[in-house]
Formats: sequence, C-alpha cells, structure tokens
Amino acid sequence: MRQEAGEFHFSPRPNRAAEINWRPWSAGAFEEAKLTARPILLSISAVWCHWCHVMDETTYSHAGIIDLINREYVPIRVDNDVRPDINQRYNMGGWPSTAFLTSSGDILTGATYMPPDQMADALSKVAGYYRTNQPEIATRVLEARKRSGSAVARSAGSLDEGLVDSILEAATTAYDPQYGGFGNAPKFPQTDAILLLLEQSQLRSDPELRQMAVHTLEQMAGGGTYDHVGGGFFRYSTTQDWSVPHFEKMLEDHTGLVSSLALAGMETVLDSTAGYLDRVLRDPKTGMYAGSQDADEHYYSMDAEERAQRPAPYVDRRVYTSWNAALAIGYLDAAVRLDRPALRKHAGKLLESLFRNAYRRDEGMAHAEGVGGQLSDQVWSLWATLRAHEAGLGGQWMEAALDLAAHIEERYADPQAGGYFDHAGGDDLGRLADRIKPLVENSIAAMALVELDILAGDPTAPHLARARVALESVAGLPRQYGLMAAVFARALDRTHHAIKVTTANPELARAAVLAHPYVVIDPAGDRRALVCVGTICLAPVSTPVAVVEALKEASATRA
Repeated sequence: MRQEAGEFHFSPRPNRAAEINWRPWSAGAFEEAKLTARPILLSISAVWCHWCHVMDETTYSHAGIIDLINREYVPIRVDNDVRPDINQRYNMGGWPSTAFLTSSGDILTGATYMPPDQMADALSKVAGYYRTNQPEIATRVLEARKRSGSAVARSAGSLDEGLVDSILEAATTAYDPQYGGFGNAPKFPQTDAILLLLEQSQLRSDPELRQMAVHTLEQMAGGGTYDHVGGGFFRYSTTQDWSVPHFEKMLEDHTGLVSSLALAGMETVLDSTAGYLDRVLRDPKTGMYAGSQDADEHYYSMDAEERAQRPAPYVDRRVYTSWNAALAIGYLDAAVRLDRPALRKHAGKLLESLFRNAYRRDEGMAHAEGVGGQLSDQVWSLWATLRAHEAGLGGQWMEAALDLAAHIEERYADPQAGGYFDHAGGDDLGRLADRIKPLVENSIAAMALVELDILAGDPTAPHLARARVALESVAGLPRQYGLMAAVFARALDRTHHAIKVTTANPELARAAVLAHPYVVIDPAGDRRALVCVGTICLAPVSTPVAVVEALKEASATRA
C-alpha cells in the first residue's frame, strides 16, 4: 500500500520519508523560512518516478538526515505532475530534483538523486553557508535576477518559413537509421518529431520521411520499450536499441503515441495500446484517464501467467486535464483514420466528464482536482473542443472553444509583446514571479487557433493573427532546440497550409483527413464536400476520389 501523509505521496515500499516535516508549496512555508532564517529544501518528486522512490527509501529514511532537515530547513515537497510550473523553474536535470533555496525562493544549489552521504554533507554545508553569508547570497541573487530578466524577450523572433525546413533537417540528421528514433541513448519517443516526419512526408510526397517515422514506431513497439504482455509503452529507453526501458507508463507519452500510430496507420499496435489505456488507466464510470502507472522492473519481467498472480504496479488515479484533452484529440483522429468508433465514443465520454469537472465558463480549465489551471490545460482543451466539434459530437463544443479562446487571451496573453505565459499569475512565490512563454504550449495554442479561425469563419481572421503572434513570441527558440522544436514547425506550417472541408458525410470527411494532414472538418452542410482555401471554394464533390482531387487542387492554389 502506498504510504501517504496528507497530500504527499511516497515510495510504495517501506520508508521513513513521511517523518520529515514536509510543507506544501505555499505562502506559509515561505513566510516560515523568512521568520526562522532557514533555507528551503525543495524536493520535486513524481508518483511514477523510480529514483524518487529510492531516495525516499534511502536518503529520506536516514535518521540523521531526517533530524537535520527538520532542524535546519523548511522542507517543501512538490509533485511534478501537479505543479509543472514549479518543475519548469526549479528542475535540476531530472527526477527527483533536490534544490536548496533562499527564503525568497532563489536557487542556492541543487542536484537530482542524492544518496545519504552526499545529502548529509550538502545539508550541513548549505545550512552553515546560509547562516554566515547573507550579504554574499543577496548579491548573487540580484545578479541572477538581472541575468534572467530578459529571457522572455530573447525567446521572440520572426516567422521565417525556413524554420520548418531547418527543424525537419534537424530531425532527419538526428535520425538513427539502424534502430529508429533520434540520437543515441537515452532515447525518448519524440512523438512531435515523428508526427512532423509523417505530415511532411505527405505534404512533400517524400516516402523516405514516412519510412523514418514508421521504422521508429516499429522499433519501439517491437523492442523492450513496449509491454508485450499488457500493452502500452514505457516512458523511454536507457539504450539506443530500445531494449532496456524505464518502466513507468505515462498518459502524457501515450497521447502523442496514439496520434503517431494513427497517422502512420499502424492499426495493430494502436489497438493494443488503446486496449492498455482503456483497461488500466480509464475509469469506466467517468471515462477519464489516470495519470500514470508505476515502474516495477520485476513485475514487467514476468510472463502473462506470472503477472496474473501479482498485484499490478500502482496507478496514480489523479486526472490531469491537459493529458486527457490531448488523448481525446488522438482518439478522435484515430477513430476517423482507422475507423474505430469505440475510440470516438470514449473520447466523447471523456470530454463530457472532463468539462463537467474541470471547466467553468469565463474561468477556463482546472489542472487537476483542487489545482488551478495552467496554460497547457487551456490550450489542449481548446484544441480538443474543436476536434469534438469537427467529429460531430455537438454544437456545444464550438461554444466552449470560443469561451476558452477568450479566456486564454484575457488571462494568459502578454498584452505588450503577445504570446502566452505558462500560468495566469496568482501564485508568484519564488521563481513563479518569472514569466515564461513555453515553446510547446504556444505552439499548441497556435495549432488550435488556426483551426478555430477556419471554423469560426470571421473574415478579419483574428484567431489566425493570434496564432502567428503566439509563434513569434517563441520563434527565437527553435534554432536552439533543434528537433525538440518539431511541435513549433508543425504549428508554423499549419498557418500557411490548413484547408477547410465542409461536409456532413463521414465517408467524405474520412477521405479528406486521410488525404491531407492539416484538413479542418466543418460538420455543417450536406452529404457533399466543399473544399475551401481562405475565401476561395471549389465546386462541391460527392465521392471520396473527388475529395482527394479537390484537395490536391486546393493545395496547389495555396502553394
């Protein structure tokens, strides 16, 4: 049984970590640090994190360390999944993250996993330094704040169309022709890079790009990174050949994998993956999906019969809005592309429950139960409402989309420079006062806004203009990020090449989706299909073949 102390989660194995007087991230904890003149020990953990569990069982179970922390520090524990905004600013290079802070939340030093001897030494040295070097610490803090002050300005840039080519080149250069994937080890799925390859292959009529993506997915699914007994993908591989994984399974990772498998047409692996998600992570009552399942190397080394005799690894049943919305998008896309009506049904129930629990008109989406929303929750939910509308799940989704778009603009936008900050303010403790415009979330916002602009049909194109501004606000980052900016390339390309198809005919809608990766389906109209680029519409067509030809003609017009 997993040990818990209030809101804190610790290793499922025996440990004494709960004997540390952990505080939640709160104004009270920071105030206590100031009043007692103690430094803050910030531990960023995660329910699914193997080395976080090890640190609970070793370092945080050591009697001397427990006593030292409780005597000399104000210890704060944060779950990465619950507070990604804190992790964004304080992660020390992985999980667990161990950060030593001033009472104002500025970083003194830090590391990831720290064994007992190293931790005991660090705790003593930092506490002593903090007591005797306040003037020097104050000077260092001021200098660090000056250096970080222009970070938002440095992230902005112009929308050079060559960025799509350069990011695509970064992906193909990093591609591993033997084992698939990108780079050496460790290897992560990099699903946005896979999706970029698949989309550009179709747009450029370049089968080699598609082969790179498919080979990558096949190698992952055929190797140790895939659970061949229970289905689903492990988080990443520690080896270049995908043979030795980190065994946690994350809903976040599966959202991009579902979309990739659908676009690649890999039906068998997609069905097995969705089977795992629906059987293990899905709550049959609400239709919503749990956040993760723990790593357990011994359990996953067993065959099916042996597994059946043991309890499965712990599942974190918390529902995270952004990940559920992203999964709904993947399921709706797979439902159309691969003719999977069950996935459409699951996506519909998921979104109904998610919005019933997390959405408030004019207030946007919460992140999880009792946790305020962040930009990721708003933009993924916006895109999901549009996909629900396109799938014909009801007119209420367009109404919700327009409300969410207005909320994002009101609460998250930078009124001076444009683009969107990762959280709406309200919690400015420590580094949360530093404004960040994240590349991924601004790119997702742009993709959603492009589709909203096409569906809303406003001739002034306000949503398209906002999409371009969002991308401009982070356009200085892609050349540094390389293939990690694949999501930006996908978004930028959509601002130029998205096409609208209006049809109430599912067969014609499917033909359109299969023919062009940026098709936006308007479910209005009749049984024919009307293909439009901007204000130019072609003659209505009535067969799948004619839809494909019309899309080719429309694409040539746009080019």
